[in-house]
Amino acid sequence: MVTSKGIDYDQALSDPCRVFSEPGNVLSHPDLDTQQKREILESWWQDAVRLSESEGENMGGGEAPMLKRVNDALLELERQTGVSAAHKRTITS
Repeated sequence: MVTSKGIDYDQALSDPCRVFSEPGNVLSHPDLDTQQKREILESWWQDAVRLSESEGENMGGGEAPMLKRVNDALLELERQTGVSAAHKRTITS
């Protein structure tokens, strides 16, 4: 699905970092509703966790700062909307 401002929502959902350079850009995008923002950020969170775990197993991959930035964006979305995520996110460094 392509939004009116040209964002390919399906691509953003499957590969958020390809569409957005930073998690905060998802929050500020005017053409996404709250649910879409949450879904994109949750997808990004899962990707960042997997990459971080791979790095912990010496397989290369994610960086903890990205995981923190995604977490911060999700927490900000929760603050803005008053709706908590379905699960708690923790960052282990």
